[in-house]
Amino acid sequence: MSSCTRTRPDRRSTRAAALLLAAGTLLGVSPAAAAAPVPLPVTAVLVDGARTSLVVDLSASTRPAAVTVTHNGKRQQATVEPVMADGLAVTLVVDTSAAGATALPAWLSAAARFILEAPATTRSAVIADSAPASVTAGGERGRAGVIRALTSLRPRGERDTAAALGLAERQFPTAETGRRVVVLYTTAADAGGERAEVLAGRFRASGTILVVVATAAGGSYWASAAAGTGGFFAPAGDPVVIPALDQVTTTLRGRHLIRFPTPASLPATVSVRVDAGDLELAGDAVVPAPAVRPPAADRPWSAVVLGLVAAGVMVAIMAMLWWRRRRYRPTPSGEQAAPPAVIREPGPGGPPADHRAAPATVSHLPAPPPGVVRGQARVPGAVVRGRAKVPPSSRADERDQC
Repeated sequence: MSSCTRTRPDRRSTRAAALLLAAGTLLGVSPAAAAAPVPLPVTAVLVDGARTSLVVDLSASTRPAAVTVTHNGKRQQATVEPVMADGLAVTLVVDTSAAGATALPAWLSAAARFILEAPATTRSAVIADSAPASVTAGGERGRAGVIRALTSLRPRGERDTAAALGLAERQFPTAETGRRVVVLYTTAADAGGERAEVLAGRFRASGTILVVVATAAGGSYWASAAAGTGGFFAPAGDPVVIPALDQVTTTLRGRHLIRFPTPASLPATVSVRVDAGDLELAGDAVVPAPAVRPPAADRPWSAVVLGLVAAGVMVAIMAMLWWRRRRYRPTPSGEQAAPPAVIREPGPGGPPADHRAAPATVSHLPAPPPGVVRGQARVPGAVVRGRAKVPPSSRADERDQC
């Protein structure tokens, strides 16, 4: 009796599953399609003005996909296409520092293999990450020029990863958003002090996908920086194992771009459904508002210090100009005032006084009142150049006595 009791629920479950399968077969719906859709992995949202591109991972499917994007219940015009297609622009940044010399052969081999497997129309550039960072090859359309540029790289000097990534970000400015891909091969632990989220935000704003192939030393940093752009981090091991680098091409082939018009009001949430034939994926994505400048409290202290220094320099310049104007104030006629006239003492047996005429350049100035020396105030009993003012009668008495 007890055995029969235990088997009845199993029989009922089997019958229910059979009935559902039969109903689905009669309606023409397969069991896979009747299942709930798989969550859609959206790795990044790239906004380029009037158009938005979602970077999604469709590596789980092997069939062509159809996409549906809905915003506020209205279906939007949308397309889906792989990243590794015509119009791709790739910049290869290779660590050529002396510290990473042992890994350089592996980096060059991996970069060459990646270019050989990329679409034939791919535009490529090569940047050497040694101080100072430089573009070794730029805008190459053929594979031969890129291979020559890679084989010419030699280890030297110190790293300049921040400058190298800055150069890579500015390559191919006319390429479509999501079509610019930067592949970094490095043994560096970070980008030279820049935070991972800041680096990711800068690349995301320019519509560039970052892929990093590096050793485990910088795994957490590079994984965070690359994921924020729609890219990924490919660990290469230490020492570098070349077969592990093949995952770059394989993973990047699974990346797709879902494009649709940017909603008028941001931020906005859109619903996305992808039908890949053998798989159905669905999920939501948030289109962010345009980035705003951070408040002064969040800015780096270096910017605040530079601002204070610049303000101090401006104040010093203005004070110097004010002092010069006070010292060399022009006369009403526009000429600089002449120095006070000098009245010389009479020599022995000479004339009573040597009153010289004023220079011709100041002859047009109005004559001062009697008893006032030009440039000096009239003070009773004033002393002029060491001589007391003597009345005219006293001077005549002195001549008579002589």
